[in-house]
Amino acid sequence: MLHRLIQLLSLKFKLRDLGAVHYFLGIEVQSTDMGLMLGQHKYILDILTRAGMTSCKLVDTPISTSKVIILPDALFSYPTWFCQIMGTLQYLTFIRPDICFVVNRVCQFMHVPTNSHWTVVKHIMLYFKGTTSYDFHITRSSSFALHGFTYVDWIGSIDDRKSMGGYLVFFGQASNAQLLAPLLRLSIKP
Repeated sequence: MLHRLIQLLSLKFKLRDLGAVHYFLGIEVQSTDMGLMLGQHKYILDILTRAGMTSCKLVDTPISTSKVIILPDALFSYPTWFCQIMGTLQYLTFIRPDICFVVNRVCQFMHVPTNSHWTVVKHIMLYFKGTTSYDFHITRSSSFALHGFTYVDWIGSIDDRKSMGGYLVFFGQASNAQLLAPLLRLSIKP
């Protein structure tokens, strides 16, 4: 059926069948018996190299649970560089739900980044250094079930004492537990 569709489309449009996808817009695609694995190993390593952070230590979570993001601090010296790095981190959120919250939070300060915001961005990159092997699994499933995960922290923001919440929704089988683990670690306060 797929070959027939390609033949019909080629009658109207100039096209070429390139076969199975392996690399698309910075996303590495591996086909397995269970489905697809999407990863961005090379992209993450390129970001770390550009930022000069390839030989830094690792951290366990994408954001510190004890430090405040909104601090009265000096403006960051290179705001264009800050915006470029934040753009690359935003692109990573497509297949890395474990960083969605912190990247969104720091993006709120892109118009006037401070040195403390840059410290948070460096923390995110240190987290990536230890999690380059995390892939997003899209599994084959005959299930049409929706699986939702949520977390709400009532007045838990150290910065402004506002409530924070987040959610993930999976269609079919929810098999991305390794990406959910950092979210659960963030919710545990010592």
